[in-house]
Amino acid sequence: MSAELLSAADFEEYFFSVHGNEPYPWQVRLTDQVLAEGRWPDVIDLPTGAGKTAVLDSAVFALAVRPEVFPRRIVFVIDRRIVVDQVCKRARQISESIRAADSGVLARVRGALGEVAGDADSHIGVSALRGGIPLDNDWATRPDQPWVMVSTVDQFGSKLLFRGYGISEVMRPIHAGLAGNDCLVILDEVHLSKPFAATLRDVRIEPSANSFNGSLLPQRGGIVEMSATPLIADGVRFALHPGIDLEGGSEAVARLRRIARSAKRARLTEVTGRDAHSALPKEVVRIVQEDLRGDERSIGVIVNRVRTAREVQRALSEAGVTAHLLTGRMRPLDRQRRLRKIETLVAPDRRDPDAERTVVVATQAIEVGADFSFDALVTEACPLDSLRQRVGRLDRRGTLAERTGEPARCWVLGLKAELASKRPDPIYGEAVRVTWNELSARAVDSQIDIGPASKQLNDFPREAGAPARTAPLLLPTHMDAWTQTSPEPLVQPEITDFLHGFDDNPPEPEVALVWRRDRSTEALRLVPPRPAEQLQVPLSAAKAWLRGADETPVADVASAATDAGRGRADDTSTAPLSRSVLRYIGGNDVVQPVDVEDIGPGDVLLVHPRIGGLSEGTWNPLHTEKADTRPSAGGGLAVPDSAVDDLGDEAQWAYQRRRTIRLDGQLEDQLRKWLGDDAPTMLRPTSDEAPGDSFAEENLSSPKESARRWIDDVLAHAPVAVPLHLQWLAGDPDADDETRLGTLHVLKSGEFDIELVSGPVNGLSPRQPSEYYYVLAERSVESTTLSNDDDASLTGTGVPLAAHLSGVGQRAEDFAVRLGLSPELASDLRLAGELHDLGKVDTRFQAQMVGHDAVRLAMQAAPLAKSLRGVRTRPDAWPPVRHEVASVALAQSADQVLRQADDPDLVLHLVATHHGRGRPLPRIVRDDCPQSLRYEMGGVVLRARTDFSETPLALDMADRFWRLSAKYGHHGLAWLEAILRLADHRQSEAEALGIGTADSEAR
Repeated sequence: MSAELLSAADFEEYFFSVHGNEPYPWQVRLTDQVLAEGRWPDVIDLPTGAGKTAVLDSAVFALAVRPEVFPRRIVFVIDRRIVVDQVCKRARQISESIRAADSGVLARVRGALGEVAGDADSHIGVSALRGGIPLDNDWATRPDQPWVMVSTVDQFGSKLLFRGYGISEVMRPIHAGLAGNDCLVILDEVHLSKPFAATLRDVRIEPSANSFNGSLLPQRGGIVEMSATPLIADGVRFALHPGIDLEGGSEAVARLRRIARSAKRARLTEVTGRDAHSALPKEVVRIVQEDLRGDERSIGVIVNRVRTAREVQRALSEAGVTAHLLTGRMRPLDRQRRLRKIETLVAPDRRDPDAERTVVVATQAIEVGADFSFDALVTEACPLDSLRQRVGRLDRRGTLAERTGEPARCWVLGLKAELASKRPDPIYGEAVRVTWNELSARAVDSQIDIGPASKQLNDFPREAGAPARTAPLLLPTHMDAWTQTSPEPLVQPEITDFLHGFDDNPPEPEVALVWRRDRSTEALRLVPPRPAEQLQVPLSAAKAWLRGADETPVADVASAATDAGRGRADDTSTAPLSRSVLRYIGGNDVVQPVDVEDIGPGDVLLVHPRIGGLSEGTWNPLHTEKADTRPSAGGGLAVPDSAVDDLGDEAQWAYQRRRTIRLDGQLEDQLRKWLGDDAPTMLRPTSDEAPGDSFAEENLSSPKESARRWIDDVLAHAPVAVPLHLQWLAGDPDADDETRLGTLHVLKSGEFDIELVSGPVNGLSPRQPSEYYYVLAERSVESTTLSNDDDASLTGTGVPLAAHLSGVGQRAEDFAVRLGLSPELASDLRLAGELHDLGKVDTRFQAQMVGHDAVRLAMQAAPLAKSLRGVRTRPDAWPPVRHEVASVALAQSADQVLRQADDPDLVLHLVATHHGRGRPLPRIVRDDCPQSLRYEMGGVVLRARTDFSETPLALDMADRFWRLSAKYGHHGLAWLEAILRLADHRQSEAEALGIGTADSEAR
């Protein structure tokens, strides 16, 4: 189907087909305007509750209608983790509705998006990226695939600046190239991220200083600020039009009018006490027990720090009030469980006035964008802009005020000690005091109108807003430093200031914590840390916890490090505890011990579950290892009461790539709790099984059959009700068909590998035979395997070099054509693909491909690009010269080859960097046993010797990098690299799956 069959007139039907209700008038107006003008407005200014996330619907629809104008990637950036979850939910609803459609306008949209990706079965993907680590890298697997990405500033910003948090240096250029090109970036609530907005615009205009860039590469994309206080004063602005959007008799207009004119009132209450975490809980309990009306069933409590939220929730629970804790400092899986418990209680359109009274205690995590609605709200005093956002969660649709004829009620609690203190708040500076004083001056009998149409909240002093940080001016020298990704410059600017701004007390970067009971390299290879099990906390808070220092105050907004978090080396109260901390390096599944003082921004840290750190699913450094323990049903060490659940296997299911089950003690404990004495006996290694690096398939045939029988036994004994924490394992019998597919069902119906891994399960040493256990892993191809240096050659498929080169070249050209690149660039990308792996003809490389079997090597009629099945390589036997460098030398050895290129420099550079190295300087070492390389290509013989350290090849490659950066722009060059490299990855994936043809896409 063709995109020409779609027009702006189809938007309302499209919207109704996805969501089941008609769009607001402003949503139709915005879509009409975008399609007519071929560009997005610079600013979208809409009131809270007006459905701003519907810009995603308009963006997807615009891409389907005019793919030559609008970008492939739609990036929604918002600096609140819970909001990322909720926006992602809407994006997935759009994606799944389009994918499932077989008729009507959605089928036409699906056909149009399929044309964009060159695949009729394709659809728009959805990725969530939170905090300082990657959560979902599927968006970076194809350059032509339409995607909706929902991200925090740290995640998207670090990728854009060539320093993607938590990813290897060799993958950074791909992420930067995709983030900096063919992207529509929607900055929601831009007042929360003004420094990043400034940096984003600086990056956006940086290539335009070069006259070549605009004519060589497509310029699809844009930046949209969604806020009532945008960064830019001029530009195209889109706002609610009362005469159009709020007048009329349709149901949609009536809904929007009720929201825009809803009545809300706040009462200001001073609270005595020294600390918020000790004083506020008492007042919250009093309000809930004494002041609420009978029709106020759902109550929200929003405070400024995680510890205060924990103490409020505890106090309410002890008073017999049902209270749920929800913060941004939760692992995504824990947060999803909590959201599932409360979603019907806080849904804006709920229809159950007799529901049990429930309190949701939260931090700033829900103050922006979260689609929650409370009948009553209690909030800690905060800056004016934060207060406006928090009040947006009160009677979100205006239905309670309309039904009762009374304004929805809010209590604003000011801690007297903090309001009188002369010290600035570490999170909000002076803004809380200024806001409180202004509210008090305007209030009548301590009450003030806080509805969306209120005039009492206008004309506050500028100091009443949250402290605004300023981003440094982005200079060409900054980009020159960051674009050097391998090797990185020894001295380079930190990106944190460009993401969050700077002041005398700059906001803190974050790290990720992963609780794992088995942190061995072999276990992590099979069950790698996934986004759904990772918790982001400020760097100083993590260090303080690991030292055993006092709790560092933590909020859900960027704030400065505290003295307690920084600690001092000579402070005996902060002496490091005996806590084993490992740094995990993604992509290569490498773990390394790390000293607390050496932990850095973006690190992924593996800690043992027994040391605690979480309670009620949220960050609690006070909830740590204790002397009292409970025995483990699975044997081994006793488990402390403070132990944190290891979510490793469940996170694999959430990631939906390669499901796993570790058959160890924790799983046995869970099954016993679920199934009681009927729990099937776990599959355990026999005592005479010798530990080795790996096990041959024939030696595991018996364990694999035993594993199948164990799966059958568990499914046969499983009761109807599946515990929430085990739904990943067996599936939810009451769920729909898509979510019912639990790990056991997947492994039962498909192929899986079974491997014996060594612990130490309980963190002990030396290893004991009982510490070995089996891991069941779904058989699939992991895309990360295809991008890790020469590991990408170890797929066991035996693909000939000529076939692989041809396939990558064809695939790269296809990507380029679909992306609208010029024929000359498409041809150069194809040529680069046909040359990129020439260096693999080195006999030392070929010996690795056949497992150093001289007979098999002699029997090969042609060189291989991929290893033969089952071979073992030798770590010390790779050629000292990387094959990309040898490929460059071979490619430039014959003028007939490079004369085919429109830009020979570009072709050679793409060959040199197709594993992400050599940006700008390749690593060329002395080859003590230089080889003569020879390859015949189209009747032309290419020759080179591997003694490259004696040649100017490295300097030539570095000079070429800088020439091309000036010509195409930093992000433009990275985009071209990404197109070739992803063509290589997808071709290798197709070959590993047995497809192998250039015109077949790996699925």
